Amino acid sequence: MIRCFAKSESPLQSLVLYSCVLRNCVRPNNYSFTFLLQACSKGLGLYEGVQVHGHVLKLGFGEDVYVRNALIHLYSSCRRVESSKQVFDESPHHCDVVTWNAMLAGFARDGRVSAVENLFDEMPERDVISWNTMLMAYVHNGKLEEALECFKRMRGSGLVPDEATLVIMLSASAQLISEAIKVIESMAISPDPVLWAIVLCACRIHGLAELGEKIGNRLIELDPTYDGHYVQLASIYANSRKWEDVARVRRLMTERNTSKVAGWSLIEAQGKVHRFVAGDREHEQSLEIQKMLEVIDTRLAAAGYVPNISPVLHDIGEEEKQNAIKVHSERLAIAFGLLVTGPGSCFRIVKNLRVCWDCHEVTKMITKVFEREIIVRDGSRFHHFKEGKCSCLDYW
Repeated sequence: MIRCFAKSESPLQSLVLYSCVLRNCVRPNNYSFTFLLQACSKGLGLYEGVQVHGHVLKLGFGEDVYVRNALIHLYSSCRRVESSKQVFDESPHHCDVVTWNAMLAGFARDGRVSAVENLFDEMPERDVISWNTMLMAYVHNGKLEEALECFKRMRGSGLVPDEATLVIMLSASAQLISEAIKVIESMAISPDPVLWAIVLCACRIHGLAELGEKIGNRLIELDPTYDGHYVQLASIYANSRKWEDVARVRRLMTERNTSKVAGWSLIEAQGKVHRFVAGDREHEQSLEIQKMLEVIDTRLAAAGYVPNISPVLHDIGEEEKQNAIKVHSERLAIAFGLLVTGPGSCFRIVKNLRVCWDCHEVTKMITKVFEREIIVRDGSRFHHFKEGKCSCLDYW
């Protein structure tokens, strides 16, 4: 029953059942704790998970490999990777490949570009999941050459890449668009929308409007409920100034009740998490943020910045488009970060959607002009901005 609740839409209900177990003087076993911790991971119940961890230690299950793996996964899911590492380090002689993979995934999820590498090199044995995690860490942090080299090492180890490996490597080398399409079309299994979405992204980046249009329409047929495909296709049309086609795609989204997910950006500062949406003026320091945006505009203009208005999918005037881009959620979060963090310090931002081209370019310039380091985790990958450059090499 605990396991059933753990896998349900209300995973933390398993803790209610666990309290009944204790009241009835039934001693839990390692499986009880494994499923309870899985429930806390799924429900992001860090506080509850810490309580369960206490019971684990009290009842002597701290050395159980299944329980330990579940603990590592819990803390990693709740972005407490140092706690995961502590659990990992406490039992170095009782770790299986699942334990190592859980720790790898935790470091990768937390953007740690070097901790993943170090841990991977220390692994006594590796499976396909281990290699895929390492590959994904390289790709998400823009280390494409390292990803390709890692893939060669994987092939040399004798392991057979799986479908996940293929998706990761296509995202690492999708600038080879014609070759990627040949690989996809020659697959023995029917390719899923993820593969075509990678190629569509490459078409948009490289301005291949005709090919992008074909793939975008194919994607919409394969997965008509996902808003991202419509947005990518509309963006390709907007780049070609095909405003009637942009309007058609937007109408199609409305007819199919597929609305675009609202974008937001988060930054942790001053002891709490601050959330921004595009054009946000609700923040308590909104006036100071607007002034900082003006300072940013002035200093970037002096450095040669020219706005890239192609992300605006509306047929409006150039000035209106420039004003719309200036108040994107990540731009507001960056302005706030510059306000409240010390000179020369690094700050992190999380964005739920893919960062737009103009904001990407602006962030690069800000790190050079303001001598800052900014790390952005968007819907696509980690971006490490420093000294006017980004770790993704402008391909994401």
